[in-house]
Amino acid sequence: MRVWIPALLWIALAGCAHSPSQTPADDAPPADAPARHDPRAAASEQADTDADAGADEWGEASTPFDRGGAAAFEARDPWKGFNRKIFGFNEFVDRYAIKPAAKGYRWITPQWLDDTVTRFFSNLGDIGDSINYALQWQWGDAGQNLGRFTVNTTLGLAGLFDVASDMNLHNSDTNLDVTLGRWGVPSGPYLVLPIFGPSSVRDAGTLYPRSYLWPPTYIEDDLTRYGVAALYGVDLRADLLDLEKNIVGDRYTFIRNAYLQRRLIQIEGPDAAAPPLPDEDPALEEDDGWE
Repeated sequence: MRVWIPALLWIALAGCAHSPSQTPADDAPPADAPARHDPRAAASEQADTDADAGADEWGEASTPFDRGGAAAFEARDPWKGFNRKIFGFNEFVDRYAIKPAAKGYRWITPQWLDDTVTRFFSNLGDIGDSINYALQWQWGDAGQNLGRFTVNTTLGLAGLFDVASDMNLHNSDTNLDVTLGRWGVPSGPYLVLPIFGPSSVRDAGTLYPRSYLWPPTYIEDDLTRYGVAALYGVDLRADLLDLEKNIVGDRYTFIRNAYLQRRLIQIEGPDAAAPPLPDEDPALEEDDGWE
């Protein structure tokens, strides 16, 4: 099925924030003792001042999404303890299975072939996108995606070539979860699924029905169908390797808020009240030092 797998995009859980150590009461100087200059305390106060001065709508650099909607995102995650455990499992699977496979795939696959495989799977997704846009009563987007699928499947040789973009037929992404959201179905709490990653109760409920909107589901031979699904997953993971450098702060929180913000924008439009994603931040765009 055609799903986004962001839980497999990054490895390692975030390091816990360390609270500053406190001086035991027994070590406190007498009340009448002259004040002493503590360089460590001065440095700490200066760091706090610098952090406050550099804070923007993202909040502190170590806690992205702290402002401009983060409180609402936090309230959507009442099952955080459970979700973090599943997130840790997904990170483990990614570290020792998915990411090595993606790196190997990138190493042996020429860029032109990698791009061709990506275009092929993108074309398969256009048919499901067009159906969902029609269900959302977004006829312009439905026509764009259906036109892309028709042109690229025929003139583009099953989507191996993106002829539609040259004809100004642009791609836009949606799914059944967005469709239900546009019709007012509540999303329910945030939920991390094994392997599939960030989701919600509503989103998880659409996994099975939306699989029927992905053409490889109808391949009768099991080995071929699983092989196509595996190729899709590895190609997607390889294409997203470079995005890891955009993660700042706690990885669980970052990925959760990025997912919830993306859904918010897909359902309510680009004017939805939420902070910008990192790749929309010019300061981050110019920083090549993320590892």
